[in-house]
Amino acid sequence: MNGDVRFMANTRSQWNSVTKGYNTSMGSVDLQVLTMGNGDMLGAGLNVFVDKAGDLDYKNTGVGVGLTYLKSLNGRNGGNYVSFGLQASQLSSGLDYSKIIAFDAEPLVLAGAADKVNYLDFSTGLAWFYEINRTTSFHIGVSAMHLNKPEVSYLYDENLTEDQFLFRKITVHGAADFKLTRKSNLKPSFIFADQGPHREITAGSFYKYRTKLDRSNKETSSIYLGAWLRWYAEKDIKGVDAIVAAVRFDHKNTHLTFSFDVNISTLKNVSGGSGGPEFSVVQILDFEERRMPYKVKCPAFTY
Repeated sequence: MNGDVRFMANTRSQWNSVTKGYNTSMGSVDLQVLTMGNGDMLGAGLNVFVDKAGDLDYKNTGVGVGLTYLKSLNGRNGGNYVSFGLQASQLSSGLDYSKIIAFDAEPLVLAGAADKVNYLDFSTGLAWFYEINRTTSFHIGVSAMHLNKPEVSYLYDENLTEDQFLFRKITVHGAADFKLTRKSNLKPSFIFADQGPHREITAGSFYKYRTKLDRSNKETSSIYLGAWLRWYAEKDIKGVDAIVAAVRFDHKNTHLTFSFDVNISTLKNVSGGSGGPEFSVVQILDFEERRMPYKVKCPAFTY
């Protein structure tokens, strides 16, 4: 980020028109911890989230702490970085058996089924950002989550099976930034996720228009309009799931984004095409007294 401390809040609901769907909220803060003379940086972050779904109030909560090392491949000139990150999280998932109405929950309780599971989770990631020139840049990255494959089963079984552990998740993401005119940019991006039998890819682009520039031609306000297509692939089925439409507004170091999923798969027969809304707020604090003597050119993660 082009700043010292970043705060982010995000909330999303999905498929509430079909059933008691997913409702997810999260918040995070990350900051520069150490800046080195050769252009390298050390960063740290904290994130928390709550995810709740279904009639049994199935809930996932988590707190994660991360460290990142940003290595400059171009010294103080910036524009060419490799970053490596590690994260450790304390996670918890639980549900309410008393809300089961399809059958009696007592056999589960008598069998020793827990109503809550706590576990540690570890993740890592690697990314490369490169600025080709003043008008064109790109970044690409990969992450691996649930490295330790924690056990998430509610019912103890001596003969553990693969389904009792959390599948590792591999994510590949990338984006580019192309300047079209003095006031506009095209910002295509994609994200691919693979976890167990599930695969998903989302690809599309933002169109950015600078609505206000200061006397030095530096942008102070911008608006973005974008759309993405989301595909899925399971063991026996695959197809196109949704179109994601988004609008974003930037004013100095404040970024507001709203997106909405429109179902175009067969789920639209019961959802009426309504996937779910998502809203995020990002606030960056930039302290002049900590200004570095050289410019760090950072990618803007817009989706």
